[in-house]
Amino acid sequence: MKKRIIMILISTLIISNFNLGLPESIVKANQLEDVPIPTINTEEINGVDNNEVLDGEQKEDEIISDGTNILESSAVEMTVPIYNYEIDNVIVPTAYAMSLNPYELPIKVGEELVSTEQVVSKQYGIINKSSTDKIVKITFVIEDMNGDKITFVDSADEAKNADENIYAVYLTLIPADESQIKINGRNVDKDTSASALSDVEMSGAEKEAIVLHPGENRIAFKLSKATYNFVDGMPSISGEKPEGDGETVLEVTELCPDGKSVTAFTFGGVMNPNARWEKLLKGIKITAVYTYENARGEEQTVEGTGAMITVD
Repeated sequence: MKKRIIMILISTLIISNFNLGLPESIVKANQLEDVPIPTINTEEINGVDNNEVLDGEQKEDEIISDGTNILESSAVEMTVPIYNYEIDNVIVPTAYAMSLNPYELPIKVGEELVSTEQVVSKQYGIINKSSTDKIVKITFVIEDMNGDKITFVDSADEAKNADENIYAVYLTLIPADESQIKINGRNVDKDTSASALSDVEMSGAEKEAIVLHPGENRIAFKLSKATYNFVDGMPSISGEKPEGDGETVLEVTELCPDGKSVTAFTFGGVMNPNARWEKLLKGIKITAVYTYENARGEEQTVEGTGAMITVD
């Protein structure tokens, strides 16, 4: 689409350089009474219409008067393009690693990290590299692979104090707090890959953890847009709109400077330490499905978290 800038030329008549001089030979009136003194014809000057040139023809595109106080120019059209390029690009983890560890055995989580927690999980990052703010929703489907022998409870105390014949698990989903998400000590950036998001470093907002139960469980995050610029340089307002879609016209320069383009989560919880867990042949299965949409703008993050919002 081409963009035209149309200028309105308003001509203003300037009357100048009137030669109103007297004749070269001027004598005093009392010496030559018969010689008439020249006078200025003010009607001839003041009678010139400011909307007319001296020959009486109106100039093109000039504001004219219809004899009243209303002035009107000729119509001018302007075509205004919309720079409506949009990029949808939310990066999510490609792999997950998690274990239930009722007897608190040492389990290697990273190269130098060992955990004895009853629920051992890596931490998973999410990046919004889109050109608009996004709401990212995750649905986790929890399934007991032992034929519903495991009881999912609502508190840590309930799991710890359960009878030995109850396979009680308090399983939670922990969102990241407002701290920066890192990988190997460095902030996640625009070049971070999806595979790298399967093992990030985060500080958890434990108080805002979501309790998980069999079936569907949901969590949602609001992530700020990334910063984009034009691949071939910034266009001029008086030039043509670059042709193509967002993927070909734009390139990401950085994530949101305040870190709000990135968030993370992990799993946690406790298990009944008195149950005979060795009698179970299998564990649980967790399936994660991600969806995302444009943010409306009024969504508020839950206090204490970096990006979690209340799920509708």
